[in-house]
Order: sequence, then C-alpha cells, then structure tokens
Amino acid sequence: MIRKLFVILLLCLLPSGLSAQLATGSWKVYGAFGLPDKLLETPQFVYLLTQGSLHSYDKTNDESRSYLPGDDINGHQIKNIFYNTDRRYLTICYMDAAIDLLYDDGRLVSLPDIRDANLTVSKVINDVKFDGDLIYVATSFGLVVFRESTADVKESGVYNVNVAAIALTPDHLLIYPHDGDKARHLLAIEKTARMNSLGNYISVGVLPDNYVEIIPLSDGYAADGMTHFILRDNTPYLAHVGVRFDPVPESHICWVAGQTPQCFRSDEGVVYYVSEGRLYEVGLPQETNLPVPVKEVVRIPEIMKDDLIATTSGMSSVWVAGMKGLGNYRLDADGGMTVLRDRFRPSGVTTFSDISCFFPSSDGRGFYISNLGISQVKPIGKGDFMNTRFTGNFISGGKVEDVAVTGKMTIRNSPGATSAQRYGYDNIFAPAFVIEDPDDPTIRYIGSGLDGLFVVKDGQEIGKFDENSSIYKSANWAWRTNDACFDPDGNLIIGVFTNNANESPIAVLPAEKRRTKDLRSITKDDWLTLDIGNYISNRDVDLLLCRHSPMIFLIASHYQGGFAALHHGGTVTDPSDDRHVTFSSLIDQDGKQFVTNYPRCLTEDKRGRIWCGTTSGIYEITNPLSVFSPDFTINRLKVPRNDGTNLADYLLETEDINCIAVDAANRKWVGTMDSGVYLVSENGDEVIANFNTSNSPLSTNTITDIYVDPNSNSVFIATLHGLYEYASTTSPARPDYSDVYAYPNPVEPGYSSWITIKGLMENSLVKIMDAGMHLVYQTRSQGGQAIWDGCSLNGSRVKSGVYYVLASSGDDVSSEGDVVTKILVVN
Repeated sequence: MIRKLFVILLLCLLPSGLSAQLATGSWKVYGAFGLPDKLLETPQFVYLLTQGSLHSYDKTNDESRSYLPGDDINGHQIKNIFYNTDRRYLTICYMDAAIDLLYDDGRLVSLPDIRDANLTVSKVINDVKFDGDLIYVATSFGLVVFRESTADVKESGVYNVNVAAIALTPDHLLIYPHDGDKARHLLAIEKTARMNSLGNYISVGVLPDNYVEIIPLSDGYAADGMTHFILRDNTPYLAHVGVRFDPVPESHICWVAGQTPQCFRSDEGVVYYVSEGRLYEVGLPQETNLPVPVKEVVRIPEIMKDDLIATTSGMSSVWVAGMKGLGNYRLDADGGMTVLRDRFRPSGVTTFSDISCFFPSSDGRGFYISNLGISQVKPIGKGDFMNTRFTGNFISGGKVEDVAVTGKMTIRNSPGATSAQRYGYDNIFAPAFVIEDPDDPTIRYIGSGLDGLFVVKDGQEIGKFDENSSIYKSANWAWRTNDACFDPDGNLIIGVFTNNANESPIAVLPAEKRRTKDLRSITKDDWLTLDIGNYISNRDVDLLLCRHSPMIFLIASHYQGGFAALHHGGTVTDPSDDRHVTFSSLIDQDGKQFVTNYPRCLTEDKRGRIWCGTTSGIYEITNPLSVFSPDFTINRLKVPRNDGTNLADYLLETEDINCIAVDAANRKWVGTMDSGVYLVSENGDEVIANFNTSNSPLSTNTITDIYVDPNSNSVFIATLHGLYEYASTTSPARPDYSDVYAYPNPVEPGYSSWITIKGLMENSLVKIMDAGMHLVYQTRSQGGQAIWDGCSLNGSRVKSGVYYVLASSGDDVSSEGDVVTKILVVN
C-alpha cells in the first residue's frame, strides 16, 4: 500500500498529456487494407486478406483487428489463407512458404518446415486441403503433409513439378500438376499409400486448362458413385469434374460458366459463383454425364458489383469486402438489400502495400505515399507499368487518409493508350508523383508517365497539363512527367521526358499564373523552360531543387552518365541570369574516374552538400557552386578500416542505392536494392547500423524510399511489401527548453529499452541527477533528442525514484544546466 501511494504521489510531479509514442529503437509495421484478395466467413470470424495483410472481424464480440507481423502473427506478406471448419483454425500461408495456424481461441502455431527445407527449387504454396488431423499442402515442387496435432511433417514428395491444386475424395488424394510429363493430368493416390514419388500416382484423366483451384461440391460420394468438384482457372472460367475409382479410375468433365470473377464454397458446403452481376448456386448432377444444375440466387446490388462475397448462412447474412471496407447485408432475390452492419475499415492502415515513393506535405504536417508506374530512373518502375493505376495515402499523426481519385479524368487520345486507359476514366495511369499545392493543401498535383500532370481537389480533376503546357508529347504517344516540386516562391517545377536534346527537361509554371488563372485555362504561353544544355534527351529525369544554394541538379537514366546542374540566380522564373553545366563523366578527389552504371537519387543535407546514390554506392558534391569550376571533382566518401593500415573503403561501394534521407543530426539513412537500410554518419565515414530482414521487422531488403519526419524521431521506410516506422535516436532540435519531455514516463518495472528525452536544443549537454542532485548519467543530444538506458555511470540499474533531467547548450561540460523535465523510475 505504501508503495502504491509513493508511485501515485510521484506521478503528480510528472508532465501530463503525453501521447503514446514508439520507444527509441522500436518499430511499427503498418497494415494494408486495399483491394481484397480473399474473404472467408467462419462461424465466429470474418477474415479478409488484402495486399498481403490479414484483418478479421469477430462477430461474437463485435471487434475488428489487423494482424501485425511479429506481434500477432509470425510472418510477413501473406499469400493465401484457408480455414479448417472442423478444427477451427485459419491456415496462413506466407510468400516465403512458412505457415501459421491461427486458432479461434487465439493460439498461434508455426509450421516453418517448407520455408526452412534445404531445397534448391522454388518453394511456393499453391493450395491447402484438410482431412482430420492432416493438412495437405500443394507446392511449386510437390506435396507436403503436416500433422496438425503435433505440428510436424508426416510425409512429403519432392516431385519437381508445380502442383497447382489438390483435392480429396473419401479414399484418395488428387493432385493437379501444371508442368512435367504429367502436366494437366488429374492424378490420384490412395490416402494410405506412400506419396514420396510421382510414380505412385495414377491418372484419372486429362483436364483441358491450367486450373488453379479444385472446389469440392460434396464431401463424399454422390449417388452416381462419384466425387464432384468445380474447377477454376484464371481466365476466369469454371468447369465441373466428377471422379470415381470403381470399377475403374475415370473422370468426366463439362463446362459450367464463363466470366466468373468469384467462386467460393461456404462454411456450410454450398458452392457459389458470381457472373455478370448475379450470384449462382451450383448443385450436384443428377446423372454422371449431365451438366451440374445451376440456379440464380440473387441479383447483386450495383454497389457490390466489384466486391468479394462470403456467407455461412445464405442470403440472410452476406459479407462483402472492397476498397470501401467490410460490410454485412441481407440480399433479396430482386436486388434489394438491407444493411446489417455498415462498411468499416481498420484505422491506421494504408490502402495499398506496393509503396514506392514519399512526398512531404507543403507545411511539414505529414507526408504522401504512392505507388509508381513506368520510370527509367527508379529501378522499381523499370518495366511495362503503363496500366498501373494511381494509389496514394496521406499520413499525419498516425492517421491515414486515402487520396485516390474518384471523378472522371480527362480522356487520353494518344495512340499509346491501352483499352484499360481509354475506358478507365476515373483513374490516373502510370503514376509518377503526388505533391501538394503550397497555398491550398486540399489541391494535389499527380504526375503520370503517360498522361501529363493532373490537378485534383477532393478526388475531382480541376486542371490538367499536357499539350497545353511545356510537357512534350513523347514519341507521339504520351506526355511523360517524372518529377516535380514547388520552390519557396510557389513556382511549379516539373521534370519531363523529352524527345530530343533541344527540348528542355525542366518546365516551370510561375506562381503568379498558377494563383491567378483558372487552371483549365492555362496555355503553353503561361509556361517557361529552363536551359540545361543538350545533355538529356529521351530519358526520364529526377530533379533536386536545393534549399541552401540557388541550384537545381538533375540525373537521368543515361548509362554510365553523370549529372546536370543549373544555377538559377535565386529567380527560377528569370532565365536571363541562368548558368548550366553537365558532366558525362566524373573525376573524384584522388583524380580517379568514377564509373557507375546508373545514378539513382539526389539528396541535399543540412549543410547544403549533395549526396548522389548510384548503382555503385554514393558520392558527394561538397560545394554545389563548385560545379562551375574547371577543376571540379566529386568526393568519394570513405570509411576508415581502423585496423592500423591507414586504409579505407568507399562507402557502400558494392550497394545499389535507391534512396537517401537526412535526419536531424545530418546523418544519412540509405535505402538499398538488396541490403535493407543503412544508417551512415554525417560525413559518410562510418556505417552506424544496418537494418535488414535478419535483425528487424522488415520483410524485404529492397527499400523503395525513406522519409525522416521533420517533427519527431520517426524514420519511415517504404517497401513493395508495405510501410514501416522506426524510432531513431535523434529528433529535430528546439530553440529553447520550453517543451522538453521524456517517455516512457513513468518507467515501469521490467522496461529495459531506451528512455527518450525530446525537445532539447541542438547538441545539448544532458545530465541525469537523482533526488540528492548527484550525477547519475551524462550524454549529448543528437539533434534535439537524448537517450538514457536507465542505468548509472557504473552500468547498474538505478533505484526507484524521481530523476531530474538537466540540460544546457554549448560545450561547457561543467555547467549544471536547468531542470527541464523529470523521470519517474519504478522497479
């Protein structure tokens, strides 16, 4: 009782109103809730798989949940889910071929055997079926059978063929390989036989298509002695096959329906499919050679036409899932509906997982994330991504807002338009960037690698720049925008693809025109272009507008190329005083030629230095204005070996660099193609940390972009598998000590991570003192943040009590400083 009173009294001494924050050194994984991939209703739960993330709704307790890797489930990037109705567990299959069994009571069991198997062949899980205690798993190399009760492998068959689908009769296992000598054969084996060799199977028939799923119409033998199944391919078409083994193995197949985007078996064993806006139920055939009976159940309401559907109780309770969320309805045969539960989406999750780019808001309150279409500069966009549709979110304070377009976009008439683009008028294709209007944050400029630049407000197009601007029509089939930004005066600067070197890759819309004219009335005469010489043509560009110097730097997808630079004299809209220079080859500080296949990214640090990421590491332009000097050289950053040899290695020389971001301490966060994230010292002479799939929650080592929050210690990391947040050891400095706080506070028993002190001035001397004002710990802030491990100078854990944080600016280590906050430690 005395201890409780002591803690309560000490809590009164602490600052109030602190929101929950990530502990320094910890991670947050953002779930994704976008286009649904699979919807399952079970007796208690509704499970939704979308963008590699798993979500559920508990019908009994009216609770929704998003399952986070490492916290709720063991793996990342889910490929498929299957539910065992008899045993009440969900089988979660991951992209890396690991498996989790998630039971209705919350238990989680891991089956890592396929992932960890020492095989040289590809390991992909294609299908799962259940039979009592056994779990049959079809893979890209053969078959694996697990025992659920002991969570181990009963037997396996490495056939070196892609088993696309499996099915069960009362006495036999059926497998369907897509390749090898038995491609498209429906193969059978008795359940009691050894399954280690493909030669132990018999063929019961050859199927006419590459089917990817075999759905049972019944769990046993029908009146005709057959077991009946529905076959689904990716076309999507449905067929029916009946199989029997007495008196001889045989199968009969017939076509069922076409244009069926969905086919599913309910928990009650009823098979439904969707075709042309109607839901049908499939029955068992009356005789062997007759088609399966099909009856229309309901006409699907218009608002559900693109949604996934699931049910365990017929049309009286139907669950639907789409971009607008998960909802529950009663459907009537005539197309009428009753809402049983309004649609909802989990909070704090993104609407897509293939995150390629970050774009900060105009006022620093948050940032945008988007996917990426075609791009010659960024390796993520290399390839034929013309039909990629724009997806974007705005994130601020942990809240996620969908910024997808909802209205009709201007129709493209170029010969390069595909049919999807001609008729998908409410989409923007081949997205390149999304930036915010500096005067009105509700207006967004969304670039396209095909259509030019769209100006969007509340999801509706309010302007579009293509042939009416200085965005050139590339090869007579597209208006390709690559990059864009606003300068401090509000001028819009766009990097564009050009047909030849006589066309400038930089187009500028002056702020005056943007602010005073209707954006739909903007003409080519309102724009101007900036001359950078004849260096770039037929290439995408990436541009960097410097904030510490009157310079613009550009890189393009030139093989073994350099960069271009423009000095705009502080007046982007007055080209009369501009100077430009280009470098097709680069010489470093040692007089050596630096050759790399491609430049990837440009970043300006807090001292105005330019860091350029390439396919062969990083180089620095120490003084941007020196590019006009005849003896200009780049600075190859070197990391001393510190082994007594006085030798050094070039910084990340063997890494393919995708992105670089700068934190409050001027350290660099470097995203790579294959090795995760590196944290590098301010001058590039030390690699401080490397975060990858082996030591962090990251599910991939391919990092597409990095954003450092200017208001906190959060570092956001983008991957094609989703969004991650890391709480770093530095945050922005403050001009005084009026807003210093520490977290967690109080420090509760058992807590062993970092205690973070934020809101400090730059490079503050921080002292931790006990109640008797004896020095316990001393450190320097990184930017505006310091960390303490809760231990004294001798390394032992401090005792329970209130500890005072004293801070002072400058280099005087003898200064006691002022008490800026207090920390309560409870052991």
